[in-house]
Amino acid sequence: MAGLTDGQPFFIHRADGDPVAFAGLYEFWRDKDLPDGDPGAWLTSFTIITTAADPGMDRIHDRQPLVLERGQWEQWLDPDEKDPGYVQGVLDFADPGRFEAHPVSRAVGSTGNNGPTLVEPVPASELEGVVDPMTGEVIGA
Repeated sequence: MAGLTDGQPFFIHRADGDPVAFAGLYEFWRDKDLPDGDPGAWLTSFTIITTAADPGMDRIHDRQPLVLERGQWEQWLDPDEKDPGYVQGVLDFADPGRFEAHPVSRAVGSTGNNGPTLVEPVPASELEGVVDPMTGEVIGA
């Protein structure tokens, strides 16, 4: 995940190294104005669900994509799942400490840049007034 506060980009990742899976929704839409058999008659829309940021990550931004835990993937993807209580439980879930974050170079803001160095931490000596999401301390004040 990418995070940004006051223009400072962050590398956000699961502390346990597990993959990050975002909860999303999709829908197929039939344009009834187009004839049957027209390949343009069907549209597909997608969205990523957002929720309040996990504790600590809210120092970077107040919202985040809804992250599913590995044990939630199968039920979330089940097209027959219609239990509002299950969905509400997923929306309300937060586990302090499941993410870690550190400031990274502003080079991530250019599509011409690529490579593993983009997620390396920026030295504290190069930061000014950046809030450390892990501790809440101001770096380079």
